[in-house]
Amino acid sequence: MRKFIYQSIIEKLKEIKDESGNPVILHFDIWNNNLVYIQEEQAFYTPAVFIEFQPIQWRHQGGGAREAAVGIVLHVVTQRNEPTLNDGRYEERALRFFDLLTDINRVLHGHFKSGVEFGHDALTATQSNTDHDFDELQENIEIFTCHAQDVSAMPVKQTISTSVKINI
Repeated sequence: MRKFIYQSIIEKLKEIKDESGNPVILHFDIWNNNLVYIQEEQAFYTPAVFIEFQPIQWRHQGGGAREAAVGIVLHVVTQRNEPTLNDGRYEERALRFFDLLTDINRVLHGHFKSGVEFGHDALTATQSNTDHDFDELQENIEIFTCHAQDVSAMPVKQTISTSVKINI
């Protein structure tokens, strides 16, 4: 279920394109405190989105089914090259990270609406944390939730095929 959510979010985020039709987000990965030891980390292109799953509190429904509200944290990492000073000559370019955060909400809002495996409900943005202590890399956090029903532990029903031959 988490693998499905992870891959599905990445596919939706790849829909964000620049004016030339190229993907805006250049790197996706599972969050592993990637900015804590940035000098030792494997290099990555920005903008980058790292996906983290919050702890899941499952409620069992019987028969191997379970359901929960699933919290998904997106760590959106962008390069800061220009000052954000109001009326500065670089202001528009410096504030593009806000446009990216808006685009992320636009493409993810309502994703998983219906008919998606595992019984997911729509993704909803629940929190945004703007980075106020950044250097070259800025990490803004967008938190989404969705409801998920996981039936992976339910017994698989088997269909038995029979045929009858009658000679008359």
